[in-house]
Amino acid sequence: MDVEARLRELSRSPDLSPFGEIVEPLLAYDRERRSDLIRTLRVYFASGANVSEAADRLFLHRNSMLYRLARVEKLTGLDLKDPRARLALQLGILFVGRHERRAEDEVEHP
Repeated sequence: MDVEARLRELSRSPDLSPFGEIVEPLLAYDRERRSDLIRTLRVYFASGANVSEAADRLFLHRNSMLYRLARVEKLTGLDLKDPRARLALQLGILFVGRHERRAEDEVEHP
């Protein structure tokens, strides 16, 4: 099974738009404060939800990582200990990632 191809296909689905809405407060927070909550979540998930490993990858102190994740929970109202909440956030990031790439392509190729 080609997982990457399936995820690319899924990212194009309009069915993911409600998940994009879940991460919208994070996108707004990042834009307004020039922060990296979306990037933090991407690295956190890529690290298997391991706070210490994600902090190392981001060159952050573990407590800074915990602070960012607490901010994510506060802004989204989701508990990162809940596997369903983590999945919803991952789907939201997948959805917005596709739209970010499309916006970058439009800027590069007017």
